[in-house]
Amino acid sequence: MGLHKGLMIGLLGLCLIAPSARAADDTIPVGTKITLQNWQKYKDYMPQGLQTVLAGTTVWKVPADAVMEVGPPVDYPLPKSWYDASEKYKNQTKLVKLDTGGYTLQGYQAGIPFTDYSGPDAAYKILYDLYYHYGGVIAHYESTSYEIDRYLNTANNLSFQVFLQFTHISDPGFPGYAREMPGYFSSYYNELEEPEQSKYTTPLELIFDDPQKLPEFYVFLPSLRRALRLSSSARCAPYAGGDYVGDDIYAGVPLPVGWFQAKYLGKKKMLMFRPNPSNTEQFDIKNYYYPPLLFPKPTIGKWQVFDAVMIDISRVPGESAGYCYANRRVYADPRTWNIMWIDLFDQQNKFWKVMGWLESPEPVPEGGYVPNIRGVNWMVDFQNSHASFALVGKDTFQVNQQVPKQFYDVTRYGSPAGLQKIMK
Repeated sequence: MGLHKGLMIGLLGLCLIAPSARAADDTIPVGTKITLQNWQKYKDYMPQGLQTVLAGTTVWKVPADAVMEVGPPVDYPLPKSWYDASEKYKNQTKLVKLDTGGYTLQGYQAGIPFTDYSGPDAAYKILYDLYYHYGGVIAHYESTSYEIDRYLNTANNLSFQVFLQFTHISDPGFPGYAREMPGYFSSYYNELEEPEQSKYTTPLELIFDDPQKLPEFYVFLPSLRRALRLSSSARCAPYAGGDYVGDDIYAGVPLPVGWFQAKYLGKKKMLMFRPNPSNTEQFDIKNYYYPPLLFPKPTIGKWQVFDAVMIDISRVPGESAGYCYANRRVYADPRTWNIMWIDLFDQQNKFWKVMGWLESPEPVPEGGYVPNIRGVNWMVDFQNSHASFALVGKDTFQVNQQVPKQFYDVTRYGSPAGLQKIMK
C-alpha cells in the first residue's frame, strides 16, 4: 500500500470513530429512514464496521438507493427456566483472578452467571454472561455460506450443524450429557453437504467445562477417510476456509475465556437488525442489496435501537504473542446476553473486520426464544477485501424437542469417535 493511500485510510478511520451529534432523547425516532445521504447523522449508533460499509470506501458497500428503516424495539424473552436458574444460582458464582491476568469462575451452575454486572470487575462478569448465553440444549440446522473475494467471485457451500450442550442445563426434560462427555461443556459439529468435492468434510469443536482449557479441534477429511486432531492453539486459523477464524465461531466469544482480559466501556445506544421470528423473506437473496453484501432490504425487517453494553477483549499479555487480534470490541444485548456486533482489530490494533448478527429469534418448544439464531451473519474483512456470510436455517432449523432423535446421539455428533462413522 502506498503512503498516500495508507494516510487517507487512516484519516477515514479517525472520521469513522469520531463522535456524532446524538438526538435530544438519545435515540433514533421510529420511522426514520437511514440512507447513504443522511447516515452520518446517525453514525454514533453504529459499530465501526457498519460505518465503513455505508461510507462506501471499499468494495463492501451498498447501492445509492439503500435504505435502513428504524422500527420500535421488541423484546423476545428467553425461556422461563433460564430466568429461574439465573435467580436460583445468582449468589453461587464467583470470579477468581488468575496469575495470568484473566479470570475463571467458581460455583457456576446454570443460567446467567451474573445478573448484577456492576462493580470493578464488570467487564469480566459481562464476558462470562456472554460465554454462558442461552442457546438451547441441542440445535440442528442447515447453513448456506457465501465466500466472496475482492473481485466479487462467490463460492457457496451447504452444510448442516449440530450443537450439543453437555452440562449447566436449565431447560426442563434434558438431563444433560455430562456422563457421556465428562469434563466438557459443549460441542459444535459442522458437516459439509455441498459442493460435491468437499462433501463430508467435517470440523468438530469440543469446549471444556474448565474455561482455562483450550478447546479440542478435529476435522474429518473424506480424502483420507479419517479424522485428524488439529492444533488446539491454532485459534487464528481460518475456519472451514472462510474469513472466520477458530476464535470467532463460539458466538464471537474467544476461547478459552480464561486467557482473555476485558475492559468495560460502558453502555451505548446502538442499531441492530432483527427480522420477526420465522420470517422466510430473509432467505430470498433478492431481498438483500446483493452483491456484494447480504445487506437486508426493509422488506425483511426493521433496524432497532438497543441498549448495548460494550467491552474490549484482548489476550492476556502472556498469551498475546502471535495472536491475530489485538482487540475485539463487543456490542452486546444485555436482555439476552447475545453479541450483536464485533469490531475486530489486527495485531497492530488497526481496524480489520466487522462481525455482525442480523438474524431473527426463534421460539423454543417449552416457551421463550433463542435470540439471533436464524438468518444472516457477517464477517467482512476490509483489509484483504474478503467477506463470508452465513445464511442459517432456511429449510432446516430445529431446537430442543424439535430436533430428530438421531441427533441426540452424543457419540455420533459430539465426540471424535463419531467422525469415524461419516461415509459409512
